[in-house]
Amino acid sequence: MKEKKSDQLNFEAKNSSAFYFLIIPVLLVVSGWFLSFSFNIYLYWTGQLILSVFFLQTFILLHECAHLNFFKTRILNVIFGHLFGGLSLIPFYSWQQMHNLHHRWTGWRDKDPTTETTITPSKSKFTHFVINLAWWLFIPLFYLSYKLSNYWNLFKIKRFVNPKKYKKVRFQVIVYFVVYAVLGYFFWGFLMRFLVPAFAISLVWKELVIMTQHSHVEMPISTNDEVKPFSYLEQVKYTRSFYLNTFVSKYFLFNFNLHEAHHAYPGIPAYKLSYIDLNIAHAPMFLKWLYNAKSMKGVDYIFKTTKQTGKHI
Repeated sequence: MKEKKSDQLNFEAKNSSAFYFLIIPVLLVVSGWFLSFSFNIYLYWTGQLILSVFFLQTFILLHECAHLNFFKTRILNVIFGHLFGGLSLIPFYSWQQMHNLHHRWTGWRDKDPTTETTITPSKSKFTHFVINLAWWLFIPLFYLSYKLSNYWNLFKIKRFVNPKKYKKVRFQVIVYFVVYAVLGYFFWGFLMRFLVPAFAISLVWKELVIMTQHSHVEMPISTNDEVKPFSYLEQVKYTRSFYLNTFVSKYFLFNFNLHEAHHAYPGIPAYKLSYIDLNIAHAPMFLKWLYNAKSMKGVDYIFKTTKQTGKHI
């Protein structure tokens, strides 16, 4: 691991750095909220677009807090993790458990709970049509399936975690569900006007980010053999980063796009990932990835790999 700057020798989390990187999300939610109360349709939708970026950030910040390394102290990571999980509609503890398993088994396509379902897609022509249409129209079908199946599906989670952890997951899933139900019952009109449109738009951003990371990447399959997890550095070749403006990457995406560096060093805070040099090509650029990925059928991009299609994204 090389350093870009000699004064960046300490890769430990800092509370001051974490709160510093929360300034932009606060500015986005305040400005987006303010504009969303406007009766001018253009200002309203500008506010909703701004809020959609904020909701994308809450998903990324949930990811960072679940690693317990965004803040220096565990309690702050847990408290803010629940806040960001609540705003992302993902229970914090179920995300944490399943995501830890993802980091353990990245590279083994059938061992990783987040990629196991991509091995044997449905043979239904109608299902293929729906997937391809959703992919072409930027309907975030994959992200919704990814979120519901991995972090809300108690039957699946039970297969992967021990009974003690499962009880905690189940309790938190129920609590989150009750809270959402109560809020929906009493504030349905308010939520539909001021939050739901922005959240719906954010699902598109989230899918585009998620789909860059491990989809259409050649990975081995264990076929139920006894295999060992790949080391973090070995996982890099089964992971994809994307690149764009450095300022946007650091302050709006919190370096979440630097996914290869994150898998190589998952204990390093996101705001310090840009100082890691893995000595690999900084590719693809986001727009190039987007063009290449969307030029393919959804079923090919999601369920096949580069070896099967011959296309390198």
